[in-house]
Amino acid sequence: MKIYRSAYAIIAASLLAITTGCSKTENVLGSQPDPLAVKVSPESVVFDWQEEYQNKLEQFQVSAACSTSSMFDIYDVTNDGVPELIISPSDDVSAMCEVYSLIGNELTKIAICGSFGEFVYFPSILVIGYEYSGEEFTIGEYQTYIDGFYGVDFDYFTNMNSASSGAVIRYEINGEGVSLDEFEERINAYQNEDSFKVGRKYTFSDDSIQYAVHCSESWSEVLTDAQKKKFKEKLSDVLASTSSADSAFELVDLDGNGLPEVIVSSGSLEEMPVNVYYLSGDGVKEIAATGDENGYLHFDIKNNVFYAPDHAGNLRSWSLSSESTSSFKPSDSLIVCGRKYLFTSDNIKLVFA
Repeated sequence: MKIYRSAYAIIAASLLAITTGCSKTENVLGSQPDPLAVKVSPESVVFDWQEEYQNKLEQFQVSAACSTSSMFDIYDVTNDGVPELIISPSDDVSAMCEVYSLIGNELTKIAICGSFGEFVYFPSILVIGYEYSGEEFTIGEYQTYIDGFYGVDFDYFTNMNSASSGAVIRYEINGEGVSLDEFEERINAYQNEDSFKVGRKYTFSDDSIQYAVHCSESWSEVLTDAQKKKFKEKLSDVLASTSSADSAFELVDLDGNGLPEVIVSSGSLEEMPVNVYYLSGDGVKEIAATGDENGYLHFDIKNNVFYAPDHAGNLRSWSLSSESTSSFKPSDSLIVCGRKYLFTSDNIKLVFA
């Protein structure tokens, strides 16, 4: 499915050509701001962490530890307004993420956590963790953020899934047996909080690294006040009619023109509706899509196509540019996107401040 945004530009150019020679009309047209013009290009926005993060990513990219299943993320898991670099070596069950932060001028590892190459982040309480369930047991861990580093608060184990085999059921916190009530009270204190999966967002390609480091965190500086106002008003209207508490959103440049779109994911369950909102010459337009099994869209940077596999593995794809999606096959430059921020009034104001 192709959605074109070039009609506005063609009409505008035609009007300018028709009115050539009429200075009064030209002045009127020239005084109108271009609704699609940005303040600066995303690549021109500079952050202190960019050089060190890019160096680390490029070092890992050529290392023996990097494989086709390696991915990374750039995400603020310390809630200080500066994102961390998260490297996921693989999606194996035992694969943990390494989390790096720029402390002074040094790139410092502040956490190692996860399973299947990702972990869960609880933004309201600054906690990260993971859980893995085998056939007869469940293990997990939670870490809290203190003095610049994440450290283990507690780990847990239970073999409650083996009850049918006649095993003696155990509940453990930090290796010590506890009652079921104590176990559930400790676990539920975290599991009832809003959370995001973090770690596996970008593939390790040159294009992905370039976008992640030099574009993904720049949108606040790129968008004009008028553009932010349009997005803010539209998303506020959408939020007012949204019933899912699991909704989330994210800004991503889905056509490579330096102007981001907004993806709103209605939930993290399989094939949940996902809407893409983009600026046009006459306001904010919308594309209806469908997410993957976790409510995400996948964006191919090289092909400017966003897509999601259905339950059978077939790809449903869309494009905001002139690229055809009829024979689309994903490249190695991919972003998993759509669920960076909880879809709340406070986050809409924060992102479009």
